[in-house]
Amino acid sequence: LQPLTENGWLCGFGLVFPASREPLILVIDDNEHTVELVSRYLAANGYKALHAFTAEEGVRLARENQPEAIILDLMMPNQDGWDVLQTLTNHAKTQRIPIMVCSILAAGELALSLGATLFLEKPITERALIAALKSLRL
Repeated sequence: LQPLTENGWLCGFGLVFPASREPLILVIDDNEHTVELVSRYLAANGYKALHAFTAEEGVRLARENQPEAIILDLMMPNQDGWDVLQTLTNHAKTQRIPIMVCSILAAGELALSLGATLFLEKPITERALIAALKSLRL
């Protein structure tokens, strides 16, 4: 509630609502069904999803959009997630973006040692995904 004045006199009040901000999460995964599922989980919990189905597209979108976090699959054609992880963590524009590696490979320790912030093994549940994102305090 804010007072409205005219010529120094109170003439009314204005009601201002804070803008709600949905944190932007970039999902880099070549599997269309996984992207759809993760996007549904995100939308249902107040996040906005941005999709990339290739490594190259994911790196480009990360640089252009500066998402609050990235969910990255490891097994993709042409350029795998390990390369994407290294590219993103070594580039000035993206090195501070938290990266959650999400893979069927049981490679959590390796992912974390190479710069990932978090690791989730597939198949992921909505509860696990949202808990992981909340731990980032976005």
